Amino acid sequence: MFYDRDAASQILSMTRVTTLARLHAATAYLIQMHGFRYYYFSLRGQHTLTGRDPVTLHNLPANGRKPVMDKEPDQDPLVHYAATRTLPMDWKQIMALPGYQHRGCLRVMAARAQHGLLSGCTVPLSQANGILARLDLICDHDDEEADLCIRRYLPYASLLGQVLLDKTRDLTRQEDDDLMEPDGGTPLTQRERECLLWASEGKTNAEIGALLGISERTVVYHVHHACEKLHARNRQHAVTKAILSRKLFGLTSDSSRLVGNMV
Repeated sequence: MFYDRDAASQILSMTRVTTLARLHAATAYLIQMHGFRYYYFSLRGQHTLTGRDPVTLHNLPANGRKPVMDKEPDQDPLVHYAATRTLPMDWKQIMALPGYQHRGCLRVMAARAQHGLLSGCTVPLSQANGILARLDLICDHDDEEADLCIRRYLPYASLLGQVLLDKTRDLTRQEDDDLMEPDGGTPLTQRERECLLWASEGKTNAEIGALLGISERTVVYHVHHACEKLHARNRQHAVTKAILSRKLFGLTSDSSRLVGNMV
């Protein structure tokens, strides 16, 4: 997808993505091309359209999810910044702003650091009509290299965030009836999640089997059962539903490393 050399063209090429699973994979790949390790996109106030609030896309490690990124604005400096400001900003600059030096804010950022989310930038995206959206681009190190990565990409961060916002709203609106996970659904097994994770990267059944040390027939078995549990029509549909229902990231410490190393 990213044949263009300049960052803006790379981002705009994502407007051709047709599913949320592909949007997630493309975003994770793109930000890692530019030196970031993780991304986190959150869209709140979308419940009238999707029945889900918030809608999130991310490639955080399994131990870096809630409550690290999803606190309320009065509890989290990044969420508060996104709710009250408009310019993308480095986390260090945000924390230097008046009102963000108190113990609660520092505690939240320290918790992120403990999960390997050491530096990054926050991009406010929408504060109108009850909708609040933001994008975080995150490095797993805090040094001059990370600072340079953030400074170089910050001019393009708003464009990436806006594409994510527009595509997520469009795709969730189109796919809502199909993608909603029924309450009380059967949870996926660890192996089913692993198979879907690699399927989201375009791996064939044979390739997935080789990566996981199981036979191709066993991969087909796990994917088939995942489709049944998610009420999905096919493998790609199952991947998308698993991402949106947050069933794709409940991995153990061993398998969670797959999320960070896939792209």
